Order: sequence, then C-alpha cells, then structure tokens
Amino acid sequence: MPGFINRDETFAGKPSVSSRNLVSKALKSLSSFGMMYDDMVLRNSKAIGISEDQFGWKLDPRNVAGGEYDDYALFANLSMADINLRKSISIFDKSYPKKREDLRQFAIQDEIEDILDTLCDECVVYDDKNYFAFPLAFDDSTLEPMTLEAIKMSLETNYKRIYQYFGFNNDIAAWSYFRKWLVDGYLAFEIIYNREQSRIIGFKEIDPINLEPGLDKEGKKIWKQFKGMPNKERILYDSQVIYISYANVNTNNRVSYVERLIRSFNLLRIMEHSRVIWATVNASFKTKFVIPVGGKSKTRARQSLGVLMQNYREQIDFDTESGDLKVNGKPMMPFNKEYWLPSGDAGEPTIETIGNDGPDLSDTDALKYFREKLIKVSKIPLSRFDMESPPSWEMNAEGMTRDEIKFGRFVTRLRSTFQEILVKPLWIQMCLDFPELKEDDSFKSQIGIKYNKDNIFEEMKEIEILQKRLDFVTSMKDGLVEQDANMNEIKYFASEFLIQRFLGLTPDDLRLNKKLKEIEDAESLENAKKAAALDL
Repeated sequence: MPGFINRDETFAGKPSVSSRNLVSKALKSLSSFGMMYDDMVLRNSKAIGISEDQFGWKLDPRNVAGGEYDDYALFANLSMADINLRKSISIFDKSYPKKREDLRQFAIQDEIEDILDTLCDECVVYDDKNYFAFPLAFDDSTLEPMTLEAIKMSLETNYKRIYQYFGFNNDIAAWSYFRKWLVDGYLAFEIIYNREQSRIIGFKEIDPINLEPGLDKEGKKIWKQFKGMPNKERILYDSQVIYISYANVNTNNRVSYVERLIRSFNLLRIMEHSRVIWATVNASFKTKFVIPVGGKSKTRARQSLGVLMQNYREQIDFDTESGDLKVNGKPMMPFNKEYWLPSGDAGEPTIETIGNDGPDLSDTDALKYFREKLIKVSKIPLSRFDMESPPSWEMNAEGMTRDEIKFGRFVTRLRSTFQEILVKPLWIQMCLDFPELKEDDSFKSQIGIKYNKDNIFEEMKEIEILQKRLDFVTSMKDGLVEQDANMNEIKYFASEFLIQRFLGLTPDDLRLNKKLKEIEDAESLENAKKAAALDL
C-alpha cells in the first residue's frame, strides 16, 4: 500500500536497493520519461536559463577557495532550466511546508469541502468494477502483427497490475489521492521493483517536500531525498519516482487548487461573521433605567460610571473554525439586557425600552454576491450549486452552457496531469518487457489513459456531434454521384474514406467493426441457409 513505512534497510541480510542505489542500466536509461534531452545538450548549453538565474549557481562548500562548482548543483540547475524537465518543485518554495498545513486546515471548511467533493466526483468516476480509467488503445502499423498483439496484451495486463498495486480497485484511494493533490498541490510516489529490477511490484507514497531534482554525472535525471541529511539522504533515479504538481495545470503562481479559493472564501466568511456578530449584538431586548444621583461629587460620579460600564460591557467571542459564539465567556446568548444609569437631575426614575435595530436577515444580496464569486473562482458552474432553481437536464447540446464547456476543459487539464501516476509506471514496465519500445517515440506518444465520464453535458455533446457527422457523411455519399458509360449512377465517395475522414473513428474502432460485421454477416448467411432448408 502507498505510504507504508519501511524501517528495514536490509533484505535477506543485504543492503536494500534504495540504500545501495544499485539501479540497473535499464532503469537508468528509462530515467527520462516524457523528456527529450541528453548529457551533451545540457553540457553544451551556454545561456543561463530562467530557473538557473532564479536559484543561482552553487559552489561546492568543500572547494570554495578553488572556485569549483558542485556537480550536482550544476546539473540540478541545468535540469530545471530545461523546459521539458521543469516542474514546480515544492522544495524550492521555502514557505511551502507551513503553507501546506494552512491549506489542509482551510480545506476542512464546509464550503471548500463541498467544492472539492464536487470536483473530485467529476474527475474520478468509478464503474461497477471500481475502475476510473482504462489504457488507450495502442496501434502501430510498423510492428509485426504478432508483436503488436503481444504488446497489446501486455499493456492491458500491466495496467491492471499497476492499478491493483496502488490499491485503486479496492476502495476510493484514487479519489482520495486526487483530492489530496488538489489540496497539497503535489503528489510523489516511489516505484518499487523486484530484486532483478525487471518488474514493478508496488508503490510507496513519499513526501514531495523532501525531494529535489537534478542530474547525475551521466546526464540521467535523479531525485535527492532529504538532501544534506547524512542519515536520511537518498538518491533515486527518475525511473523510481512519480512526481506530479498542480502548477502544471494552470499557473506556477498557485501551489494548489485550494489556494485559488482562499481570497474569495475569506471575503464570504467576513460577510457572514459580521452579520452574525451584528445580529447577536442587536438580538437581545434592551431596557434602560435612569436613576437620579444628584448631589454626588465628580469623583464619585466617575466611579459610579466606571462600575456601570464594567457591569454592562459585553465581550463577544466568535470562533471562525467551529462557529461557536460566547457572550461574556458564556456559550448562551442573553435574550434581554438591562442598563441601570445614574442621572444628576432630580426627579423620578425613568424606564425606557431601546429599539431593536438588528439587520434584516432576509436581505442576502451581499452574501449571495460573495458566494457566487467563490463558486466562479472554483471553475465549477454556478448552476450545480443553485438550490433555488436547479437546472433542468436537456438531452441535447443546445442545453450546454458556456460554463459547462469551460469546466469540462478544466477537468481535462486536471486529468492530464494526474494520469502520470499510472502512465509513467506503465510506460516503464512496457519498456522493461519490450526493450525495443524504449526508443519508439510513437509508442511513448500513444501511452495514455481514458477516464470514465459522468458529465451528461459531455456525453450529449459527443452524441450530437457524432449524429451531425453521420448526417454529413450520408449527404456526401448520396449527394455526389457520377455516371458510367451505361448511364448508371456511381457514388463518387467511398464509404470507408468518409468514415475515416469525418466520423472520427480510430483504426482500432474500424478493425473491430469490420471483424464484428464479418461475424454478423456470417451468422445472417447461416440463418438464411437454415431458413431455406426448413422451407424445403
């Protein structure tokens, strides 16, 4: 299970792979997932990249006098300067550990929890077998049929195995990790291999705070964990680490998705709290008693006034986290207040009722404004939170709002980043099983996963688009004809061309349809023969 603690640095009396850092050449060569670079490119670079300038050059403290550079720091800066390598690494944000604790506390607010649950439910949709995604169909015409079939079978098997190693098929672990990623902004896992380093056997969740990227002297990407701490420092190759960052989704200025909600939520909370406090102060029934105290000296009058001020002063404490309210240290709010005041005028005591000037709680325009502002910042369509007039489900694309389309694109960006926790180990395992695929760029580009959809707007859009395409193909096929020498009409366009060009079906879809069509035609022919035999 991800996150387990391995306290034993030995296995069968020998140091573990992590402690010895004995990584096979195959794994070292695979430490470049999704990245196109080599040692020569980085070494021959002359300019100072943006990230290099930001983080600076680091001298080896052991050779400061000689002016020698720390090799690891050199490669780390070079790697961060490469746009294909650059990710938002939490270790470089020195305030991130404290910020993460604040983000986690912020995420337990009711409104934020509702937003997170809604977004996670949209992104991670389980089927009846507890799968939320499946590998994309792989097709490469350059491969031999037997090799291609073996790769497809291995791809399916390896995906299911990796999915199980994460524990995704047993519970809602994927949903929980997705939610954690939205809050923290980062997720990191160690990829664990068997002793021969030929097969992935599990994953361990690790803290991204303690990871720092770089390159070794061979030009292979590495990660240093607990850098500078002799008792804890680990060196892991990129083929041993999965690291994803929310900053890759939208902007590097935001650590996590939750961070973008802070300002709008705080404004909403201020409005709510001010109304609660104002309503509390003005909710009690107030009575003023004026008592004549003529003849007292100024000193005695001030003393009396001070006593009265102390007696009738109210201290209101409102806990923003729990919602508890205390008046003068008591958890119960008084429903009446009496004010006894001295008067220097001679005469009879007077009793006066003070009017209740509390706000009209039915006036929710201000609260509604800031609530809608919070939802707008969350990128979730406002209609999904409309309690007064829930949206009607229109079974056509015209029923889609612009907000739903934008939301669908945002979900796609989130999924594209999150998928690396499955895609990266899948690609590595396939390269271990089929070493020839390591240099096959077409294969790497086809590795991906397809998420289950639960957005009816997306489904209706796809169905309607497909229907319009089908109508167009039909009109093209029937609308343009030629005549042969015998004046017979011949359709100009081939059906296969129109289907491939305009319907958007993949080669796998076409091959599957052809195979099933042949089976269907054979069954129809067989049934026709049986029917003819019965007639005879």
